[in-house]
Amino acid sequence: MKVALTGITGFVGQNLIPMLVRDCSDLEILTLNVDVAEAEYLYPASVYLQCKHIHTTELDKLVEFNPEITIHLATITTARNDTEIIKPMVAANIEFGVLLLDALSKCSNMRLFVNTGSFAEYRLGPGTFESAYLYTASKTAFRTFVDYYSKLVGYHYITVVPYSVYGGRMMVKRIMDYIRESMDSETQVDMTAGEQILDFIHVDDVAGFFTYVINHAAKFYALEKNGEEFHLGTGRGVSIREVAAIMEEIVGKKCNINWGGRPYRDRDMMYAVAPIAKNLLLTGWVAKIGIREGIELMMKD
Repeated sequence: MKVALTGITGFVGQNLIPMLVRDCSDLEILTLNVDVAEAEYLYPASVYLQCKHIHTTELDKLVEFNPEITIHLATITTARNDTEIIKPMVAANIEFGVLLLDALSKCSNMRLFVNTGSFAEYRLGPGTFESAYLYTASKTAFRTFVDYYSKLVGYHYITVVPYSVYGGRMMVKRIMDYIRESMDSETQVDMTAGEQILDFIHVDDVAGFFTYVINHAAKFYALEKNGEEFHLGTGRGVSIREVAAIMEEIVGKKCNINWGGRPYRDRDMMYAVAPIAKNLLLTGWVAKIGIREGIELMMKD
């Protein structure tokens, strides 16, 4: 099977590629990258024999490759909403995606486009789009283009919605990273009051879902509803303060956090727990790593 991927030098991508190579047999992988040299450094041809890396502008090579499945991870994820971020964010989250879809419309073997959304597109809960942040508004806007090209050409698509991802190699600091660092900090780390209830999913489980899609492609081709959403989480909500308490127990150190030292962001997500029943019902997939086990894994990284 031929699979095209974007965003493979990012957080999820760096966990996904080794898993695909290990767990998916007879796979040819073409990756599209802004920095091809970085992709070749992370996944050298001498080790990742199934992988070939091209620049995001070389879409003619994507058409020549003619993938059966495309997994689209590339994005700019940011809490910024200032004027300067608009052009690069729209270029990455919409313009490149539409160019990608246009190229895929010329690929006769394309059967499934795997889009990646964000739980912050649902500020008031799953089912209704209400973006918490500017970048998630761009993710929602891109979905209309995915739907358009799917209907124009005839391939299926799904949207994968990861919740609060942690673990693996730290690319940018996330909530758990700040909590972890506070344990060795001489000065208190300012954080919000920590009342947000979030669904923390280990990056290995997120990568595992994409791998599951490849290995069980027939299930996804046969979905009755085109454009189905799959919310990736454990289905269990944990407050940030609870996470800190679990980490303290596992590590045996106290967090040095000034709870309430920072205000909540405008339109912040105060409750975000994945509705996971559909994942099991339609595909048989379920997250395997619980919060305590995941934190233990993270502490070993």
